[in-house]
Amino acid sequence: MSAETSVVVALFFVGFLVVAVTTYSSFDYYMNLVKKAQYDQDSIKKGKMQTDITITNITNSSQRLNLTINNTGRTTLNVSAMHVFVRGILYNYSVSGINTWVSKTGRNISIYPVTYASGDRIKITTENGISDYILVP
Repeated sequence: MSAETSVVVALFFVGFLVVAVTTYSSFDYYMNLVKKAQYDQDSIKKGKMQTDITITNITNSSQRLNLTINNTGRTTLNVSAMHVFVRGILYNYSVSGINTWVSKTGRNISIYPVTYASGDRIKITTENGISDYILVP
């Protein structure tokens, strides 16, 4: 009877080890996922805190708006990832030059064709959600 008891104890011990190893590896895997998610969230917050744009000038002619926008933050922006809204409607725009927009520089954006009236709100939103707006004179 003692040999049978030893086998049962050994089987319980091996079963406990299997459960412990499985639990630890699952816990470690999910903790790494949480750490990566926290790192990504911190990177997004840092990007938002270091991003700022300012619309400095607007010139308008029939169905065309030209905007001068300055990147006043410390983040390099992707010009093609921005969104331009006039009266809440998304419009396509064109930019001269390359898509990379370094900090402390300005860019000219042309919106054509566009319908607008005096007092309409134009909003520019960057790739990470920071925006500025101006009213059409």
